Amino acid sequence: MNNHKIGMLAVFMVILLGPLACREFYEPEVTDIDHQFLVVEGFLEIGGGISEINLTQTMPIYLNQTSRPVSQANVQVESEHSGTWIMNRSQAGKYTLEATLPESDVYRVRIQTSFGEYLSDEIIPVPTSEDLELGYVGRPGYVSIHASTTGTDQSKYFIWEFEEDWEFRSPYQNYYYFDEPSRTIRNTPFNEIVQSCYQSFQSSNIILESSERFQNQRITRKEIQRIDTLSEKLGERYSILVRQRGLDRDAFEFWDAMRKNSDEIGGIFSPMPSMIGTNIRSLSNPGEPVIGYVSAGKTVEKRMYIDKRELDGWASRIEDYRFCVLDTVTPLDYEDRYIIGDMVPVLPICEGAVCVTYMASTRNCTDCRLRGSEFPPDFWEPYDHHTP
Repeated sequence: MNNHKIGMLAVFMVILLGPLACREFYEPEVTDIDHQFLVVEGFLEIGGGISEINLTQTMPIYLNQTSRPVSQANVQVESEHSGTWIMNRSQAGKYTLEATLPESDVYRVRIQTSFGEYLSDEIIPVPTSEDLELGYVGRPGYVSIHASTTGTDQSKYFIWEFEEDWEFRSPYQNYYYFDEPSRTIRNTPFNEIVQSCYQSFQSSNIILESSERFQNQRITRKEIQRIDTLSEKLGERYSILVRQRGLDRDAFEFWDAMRKNSDEIGGIFSPMPSMIGTNIRSLSNPGEPVIGYVSAGKTVEKRMYIDKRELDGWASRIEDYRFCVLDTVTPLDYEDRYIIGDMVPVLPICEGAVCVTYMASTRNCTDCRLRGSEFPPDFWEPYDHHTP
């Protein structure tokens, strides 16, 4: 959950870990020191599901890499009454556990690395409201996707994350192809014609809300995502999966501080690193800073689709296709244009039954697989044309 955002903020926070009390403008002289502080982020899924802990280390900003995963750690979940579970490394820096963790227990996460041992504070699962409604509304220049839920006295603080998938098309289809051995244009076999492709995106935004601020603790239309009018995401069909989790007050304050640092790019009123809490401590070196937070609860998920037919006047634009044009290719130009120029025939120009001249475009403009996958996600539901 938001691990990329934590990683990026951690780099910034390390820069600030020097003169925390200084209020005057200060340009650090030690920004190249590689502190390698541990960054921990995770969520224990209660009542069945997959728990996940992500481990990375902070980096000085001069390193040309996006993250520094901790891949040789031992991570275990310890409960007060139910036992201990060992987490498995699923990929670099990511540790997962598929188990049924009792809702009524209290947990700790223990992390052993080559550079130290770490232990979380007690983690008490927070009940998550099962109430999650998704919707969208068109505004001038954008579409706003929103979530609504209801808090309780036990579950007042919420965090959301989302994944997007969308269908798109290239400007021209590959109905024809140039056959090099025969030097002729042939019809593309039906099962090789690519009509649509798919892309996906996982958000790293920090989206929070407290139901304490609302009457009857009802959070209504909290904006989850905003899509620009010209975005390709709503050019054909779009899907968003929203995950909702409950937080305790300390976790909420941690994520809110991280959000402020992210939104304000470390402005003068942003929380300093010493003010951002954590529930992870170093046992090997009690004075060592640790960045991150681990929570526990139950994730509530809901998926929503938006089809372009549901939007009036939507005009999407794919920048990669902005300069796609058609050009005439005669038989004399076949080799130069189709073999050397990597072009693809698109529309035949015929004289009676004879079609040897074609309007053609580049492969980038005829094969959407260069930008995405031709196979829809497993969950994908095609548009129901019979739905009123």
